[in-house]
Amino acid sequence: MNLHYRKFNWLYLLVFIIIVEGIGSLSALFAGNIQQHYNSLTLPVLSPPDYLFGIVWPILYALIGISGYLIFLYTTKANRATNYTLFLLQLFINFAWSILFFNYNAYWIGFLVIIVLDLLVLLCIGQFYKTSQLASLLLVPYLIWIVFASYLTIGVAILN
Repeated sequence: MNLHYRKFNWLYLLVFIIIVEGIGSLSALFAGNIQQHYNSLTLPVLSPPDYLFGIVWPILYALIGISGYLIFLYTTKANRATNYTLFLLQLFINFAWSILFFNYNAYWIGFLVIIVLDLLVLLCIGQFYKTSQLASLLLVPYLIWIVFASYLTIGVAILN
């Protein structure tokens, strides 16, 4: 069975990356001064320096965008609703987390939200593997980072 329902298009790939990067940037914008807020918190052991987030997140958002494009490119009609829903839902939850955590100081709600995000990304990895192994594997660094962020979130919730 031929899974290539769309022809590869560099412009569409770039659009996916830009949209996902834009969602990340908007979330950061609506979250307020994340760096200042982060540095004012009592942080758990193993907390990275603030500048590391500005390096890691753009890379992760690019990987998420590429994964999303591959899902768009290879999804069959049978998997379309599930794949697109999972992808958009994890993006929305990711968007909301920073705003809740940093702008509203909702650390415990942030912890619940990031656990939901962990589970959604895990579901994406499993579901996307059926469509594109590469799309699935590109989300593994994201999952690792947000599991680490879950540790940081619970640590902040307890310590603050």
